[in-house]
Amino acid sequence: MTAQARLAVVVLNWNGREDTLRCLDSLRGEIGPGDAVIVVDNGSTDGSPAAVKAAHPWAEVIETGANLGYAGGNNAGMRAALDRGFVWVLLLNNDTTVEPGALGTLHAHGEAHPETGALQPLLVTAEDPPRVDSMGLRPLRCFGVQDAGQGAPASSAPRDPVPILGPCGAAALYRVATLRETGLLDEDLFLLCEDLDLAFRVRMAGKEAHVVPEALVRHRRGISGRQGDAAAARRRKFWLQRNTVAMALRYWPPRWMLLGAPLLLWRMFTALRLSESDLAHPCLPLWGRCLAERGASRRALVRAGADRWFA
Repeated sequence: MTAQARLAVVVLNWNGREDTLRCLDSLRGEIGPGDAVIVVDNGSTDGSPAAVKAAHPWAEVIETGANLGYAGGNNAGMRAALDRGFVWVLLLNNDTTVEPGALGTLHAHGEAHPETGALQPLLVTAEDPPRVDSMGLRPLRCFGVQDAGQGAPASSAPRDPVPILGPCGAAALYRVATLRETGLLDEDLFLLCEDLDLAFRVRMAGKEAHVVPEALVRHRRGISGRQGDAAAARRRKFWLQRNTVAMALRYWPPRWMLLGAPLLLWRMFTALRLSESDLAHPCLPLWGRCLAERGASRRALVRAGADRWFA
């Protein structure tokens, strides 16, 4: 590791100027020698790039010129980090604020545990008193995913790091060597379930994932989801159903596929019914690819013992 390329923080922005500025305010004192903050702007129309450059000239700005979704936008930042030889890359939602010392604590744990490919801080709500927002991803037997511990008092969270399936995409730290093996976020997913997909691929590569509770990040969940109108809400529902089906087809154990077949068929029907809301991201090509990848994915997950996360 060189001091010139240690940790890159990627903050994705889409018409979230004030949230992004608050997030960067919290990062200012966390960035050390060899670190960088890369703000990726996904075609905003609210003046975000200019505001970031004026208020935080120490942060780099990449303008994609279009809304590439969570996956495409974050990948633009991650590719820049990989090209420049960073050792770690942290994906950080712009609706988060980082508590003092969080990045250093996460980085130190990763360096001390080379078996880990991904890490997550303890995500808590922005309210006072805070409650747990996420302690990592937990796959559901009935398909989809939930955030472990969500809603519990933050004071009930364990003090020591614990294993998780993978990190929530709101604050996910990845070892670059692992990303070079797994690949980046799946841009076909566009929005929702991308963090779950990458969590499975990190496990398929034989790497561990931990949540580090001493690293604290506050999350104002749902900010991006409240932007837009009824048409945007319809597209979000479409992405949720479409991508949940895709994850099941590629990763879910046969037992739960069989028991949940009626629900899976309902999700398929719902996604197809809503597909006119986003003609650029059709269902069938994605589902066909996931089915084609299922055999190799399932064998790798079984070898890694990852099915225990469905227990």
